[in-house]
Amino acid sequence: MKKLIALLLVLVMVAGLVACAGSNDETKGNDTPDTTNTENNGDNNNTDDSSEPIYIGLSAKITGADAANGDRMVKAAQMAVDEVNEAGGLLGGRKVELVIQDDATDNAIAVNVANIFAGNDKISAVVGPWNSGMILAAEGVYKDAKIPFFGLGTNPQLLELGNEYCFLVRANDNLMASCAAKLIIDEFKVKSVGIMYTNNEFGTGAMEVIEAACKDAGMDVYPEAINIGDTDVTGQILDLKSKGAECMVVWASDAEYVLTARQAYELGLQVPTVASPAITMDQVRDLCEPDWVEGWYSVTDFVGNSDDPTVTAFCDKYASDYGEGQKAELYVADVYSTFKLVFDAIERAGSADRQAIRDAVAETKDFPMLQGVATCDENNLLIHSATVAVIKDNVPVMYTTVSAE
Repeated sequence: MKKLIALLLVLVMVAGLVACAGSNDETKGNDTPDTTNTENNGDNNNTDDSSEPIYIGLSAKITGADAANGDRMVKAAQMAVDEVNEAGGLLGGRKVELVIQDDATDNAIAVNVANIFAGNDKISAVVGPWNSGMILAAEGVYKDAKIPFFGLGTNPQLLELGNEYCFLVRANDNLMASCAAKLIIDEFKVKSVGIMYTNNEFGTGAMEVIEAACKDAGMDVYPEAINIGDTDVTGQILDLKSKGAECMVVWASDAEYVLTARQAYELGLQVPTVASPAITMDQVRDLCEPDWVEGWYSVTDFVGNSDDPTVTAFCDKYASDYGEGQKAELYVADVYSTFKLVFDAIERAGSADRQAIRDAVAETKDFPMLQGVATCDENNLLIHSATVAVIKDNVPVMYTTVSAE
């Protein structure tokens, strides 16, 4: 009897251990496909199963301070995925599945999202996050997991990461500033330029690039700083008028844009004006009277009002898919084009393996995107030009394209 009881106890213990082992699958997130491989070493060998979908992650700011733009990111990504699936998928018929995680425009949450994607060996690549701070916070996770990811930030520091798995799909701030300077030098033929800039890293960095280029071209340059929260810039504007500035650059945060536009108009500083991408965004121009910014130029990623048939077709398709009130702007264009680039890399690689995709993207040359022609350089920067818009009747209209080279 004692032996029988002992045997029964052993059987109960074994059954308990089996049950525990069976319940230890790692949770991958509500939107992430399940996998039993909880120990990811960067080799996603399962992705070349011809019956398996190809999973691509999207790190989007669905909630938080910038949820409206996060919604645009999701719609753009879904539009690209739907199109490729309707066309038959990739690699001879494999469907693409979009896996969405909310980074909430928060650096710490962006790291959590990266860990979710990194922990799932079925994720072949990730688009996002958008903001530079989130990219800087999360890039190490993607690097350790060997997942190619496509950052949409523009801080020049991103060029110094040395992360072979991080690709940058927007022209960075310094490159945009170089394009602004080139526009002034080549198009305006002026002898002096005033620069109204926000006194932070974003504004100061651009000011220094534009100042150096214009001085090299023999111009007089008059920088005027604006502090975040300023409610009056009349002193700076009057200083530019007194010095005879023949052109003005505005490189500022949204609220300071509106302030500068209003007071420059009120004080009669009516000279050719070049701005950063913000002035093409509806949420900035909606705070301005049309007369304040009429004729302003902007160096930006994308302009929907264009004679380019590809751009027109894209904008019409987006409105058709999501409603006439939905306008395709730079968030939509950049995310949509980035997914198209990922699809192209997968086809060129002949595989959905992470490393194969990374290597294919690194070899990208002259791939047409809505934000420019993509060629990967030694820093994994893909876009090397800017679109120039001119504001007409409060609408950004395509003017030209400027290359920083």
